[in-house]
Amino acid sequence: MNRTETYDAAVIGGGVMGCTTALHLARGGMWVTLIERAGLCGEATGRCGGTLSLMYVPAVLVPYAMRGRDLWKDAARWLGRDIGFNDRPGLDIAFTETDGEALGAEMGLRAAAGAPIEIIGGNRAREIEPALSKDVTAAAHCAQDGHALSYLSGVIFHRALSGAGVDVRVGTAVQGVEGGDRGFALRIGNGSLRARRIVLAGGAWMRRMIGWFGLDVPIICRVTQETISERMRPIVKSGIRVFRDISLKQAANGTVLVGGGRGSRWVEDADRQDIELEPLVVKRVMRDALDSARRAVPDLAAARAVRMWTGIEGIAPDNMPVIGPLPGAEGMFTIGCQRSGFTAGPFMGRLLADALLERQPEMPIFLPAFDPARLLTMAPVDRARGVPTV
Repeated sequence: MNRTETYDAAVIGGGVMGCTTALHLARGGMWVTLIERAGLCGEATGRCGGTLSLMYVPAVLVPYAMRGRDLWKDAARWLGRDIGFNDRPGLDIAFTETDGEALGAEMGLRAAAGAPIEIIGGNRAREIEPALSKDVTAAAHCAQDGHALSYLSGVIFHRALSGAGVDVRVGTAVQGVEGGDRGFALRIGNGSLRARRIVLAGGAWMRRMIGWFGLDVPIICRVTQETISERMRPIVKSGIRVFRDISLKQAANGTVLVGGGRGSRWVEDADRQDIELEPLVVKRVMRDALDSARRAVPDLAAARAVRMWTGIEGIAPDNMPVIGPLPGAEGMFTIGCQRSGFTAGPFMGRLLADALLERQPEMPIFLPAFDPARLLTMAPVDRARGVPTV
């Protein structure tokens, strides 16, 4: 093929969903370029805790998350290298009767969707994890949870993409896209390139990308936060989550990773996150998260935090993915803004690639619930109430 010709597809955004879409498009015979303004998987994908859980996703997404988890487990086959998959059970715990009832209702929906989740009492939870606090009154137990080393994903994907013939352009920002009879022209740096199809996989930058085509959608950015401790003796084996609060897991080297914290923080512009994140707020969230972790597992009282970091993810008002053709722009598609996107991301990218390759996807991917067009009539996120979780 003459490399001065138009690409079959250009994927803009190098997170897990963009990388997986580009990889499978190339393996399906398309000439593909993947354009990422920083490094592959350097934003939400690489900064998350790597949790692979069926207890965090909306119930309708459980089957997709189950297949995504399977793909991470099998990464050595389709990515060429294991990503540190750790198969361990998960516990979502509640301290109060009210939270226990809400936990049971949410997890019941996920169990009905196929997740192997059971509701148990506090005593049974402590039998599974003796280090749990006596304050735990109820819990959800999932035998198929786990985690992977998310920070390795960029290196692993880069190698796989290059091996598949994808033209990977990191450190390259796209300023805009224009359509025409020959496809699309993408403005990059001092030049441009052309593609017949474009996949917008910008995550927290999705609203701006969709705005290139004169559409305004109410996607907003949510800040995530992770804190890691010094090495400690073995304390817990399961992945543990305090209901609607923090998650924690202990690695083989003894460090404990605590993620989240009550009170979502919203950023209007992903490029302003460093300006809009006040240091005092970051410290407060870290302190509150560690307090919750110590309440859940009292043996963590001696843990000392050694490092913390933040990430940022795009969220739609209904907490559902934004996947499908962009209204009024033939040949333009989106993928992203999915809750627990790391878990389901590899599967979602593969499904979209199959659809663009005119294959029959294993599961439906162009669903009304995912359709970008639905956003055009939605109100913005209510910051006080957040987004739905079930």
